[in-house]
Amino acid sequence: MDKLTSKQIAFFDTFGYLVFPGLLADEIDWVIHEFEAVFTDKGLVHDFWQRTCVVPFIDSRERLSALLDNPKIEGIAASLLGDDFNYVGSDGNYYTGDTGWHSDGFHTVGKFIKIALYLDPVKRDTGALRVIPGSHQVHLLDAWKGRDARRSEENWGIEQRDVPAISLDSNPGDVVAFNHNLMHAAFGGSNQRRMFTLNCCRRCRTPDEIADLESYIGGHDRFLNDHMHSDQMKATASASRMVHLEQVIQHEGHLATLAAKARETMKEPARG
Repeated sequence: MDKLTSKQIAFFDTFGYLVFPGLLADEIDWVIHEFEAVFTDKGLVHDFWQRTCVVPFIDSRERLSALLDNPKIEGIAASLLGDDFNYVGSDGNYYTGDTGWHSDGFHTVGKFIKIALYLDPVKRDTGALRVIPGSHQVHLLDAWKGRDARRSEENWGIEQRDVPAISLDSNPGDVVAFNHNLMHAAFGGSNQRRMFTLNCCRRCRTPDEIADLESYIGGHDRFLNDHMHSDQMKATASASRMVHLEQVIQHEGHLATLAAKARETMKEPARG
């Protein structure tokens, strides 16, 4: 696998993100083809008025599942989380409109990251990911008002799009990685922006980390799936890939019950 440098890792730990320009440029044509095939296979047509989301995503196609084995992708996760990192699912999206400031939950134990691929060119005012550097730091959770960026007008008299931030402009073939805790948003994009992510976390070593992982898994009941990984993802897994699946499989037993309960009230899976 292709490991990151110590300076890249230090940058990620300090600021919460990394950008890898052109990392998959030589593979992006088939990636886009496979992305589109997922939605075709599932009979999903994006209606341009609301986000269309598939979870799990790369698990839907054998070739996309193999991204988890790609030395460039595996190298990012292994460098930031350890060689025995957990793969905790993926999401594929057609985005519509703005996405306000938020973080993907907040983990005070463990370490969760997203590895994202944007399949259309995006810049600051056309839907690129904006981040507030350093906002992932655990000690800032209740100590820094900057994490309250979603209430920017109330707090500071400015629109969310005017909150000071870094824009991670991206072209197809670039890869972006960021900490789940990091505050991020997107503004001004088209109503059919294509993007998918792989979610990974550090292998759990303590009871608190196991509890956090199980809570994260339980939150996926809204997608109405009984398992975090598809049968195809598991059936096509090599021994090295199974290292990244096994701990999640061991701790997902409660998900089927939660998903069954969610099906009683939800007409369709959540859109994010």
